[in-house]
Amino acid sequence: MKDFHPWHGYLVASEEDCHYICSTWQLGEQCVFGYDSDYTTMAVALIKFLTAREHPVILKVIDEKISIDVLAASTEHEIADSGYTLSCNSDASLAMFLDDAPVVAPPTEAMKAINPETYSKINQAWDEESNERNISQGAYVSGQQYSESLESRLSLTAQSHDVLIWPQRQMDADGVVIEDNIMRLRPTGTVTSWTKLSAAGAPSEFAIRAPILGGIATVMVQTTDGPNGVFLLVDDDTTTPEIGASVDLVVRRLYAQEGLIRYGLKAILKN
Repeated sequence: MKDFHPWHGYLVASEEDCHYICSTWQLGEQCVFGYDSDYTTMAVALIKFLTAREHPVILKVIDEKISIDVLAASTEHEIADSGYTLSCNSDASLAMFLDDAPVVAPPTEAMKAINPETYSKINQAWDEESNERNISQGAYVSGQQYSESLESRLSLTAQSHDVLIWPQRQMDADGVVIEDNIMRLRPTGTVTSWTKLSAAGAPSEFAIRAPILGGIATVMVQTTDGPNGVFLLVDDDTTTPEIGASVDLVVRRLYAQEGLIRYGLKAILKN
């Protein structure tokens, strides 16, 4: 595989029945994850890359390092007795293949050097945040609440009710029950406003990582299909957003609670 394409903050190479995705970051000669990525977010991005090109994705084996729930909530794929194997590599990359795993070297010439000190601190912060003994002082979201709303949030499932409504809700502003007439919004949009919260002003869910990142940036996005939403910017993009800038909405790690990583949509600026 020689041709790599930037996609949702990663690098993708696709050739017949073998597909490969890796991080854009390297530490020394090692390909490493960005500050809010992991194998799950990378797997989501690879499947979305293929489905955007009308390539059907039928999976037979999914690596245990990948969250099946998040994958199911955010992508269109099937599970069958014959299909692709989705396998994580020893570095920040994974492959999807039918027969034999491809041997692919990350394209170092297209990758960026990550700050070693920041990388170490972020990983330590995630370990601390993911510890079951760590109790967030912010808004509590139970595991049941998180699971029940996962598909609506990750797949941008909206309700058609005179206008498109997202996130989903039971009643409109007049108290009228909203019927289950749903559609998926396109995960693209335009920045209409943005702000950066200082480390001290960030919600407590991000209290451990916000000082390392120098604060948390958020954007108001008008989606291509109409509804507005507020999203965090991906953690490893330090580009200053501008009003009118185009963004993709991508799956990333948000924070950890009750010892589990919570995933959600973040905005990534298009080049």
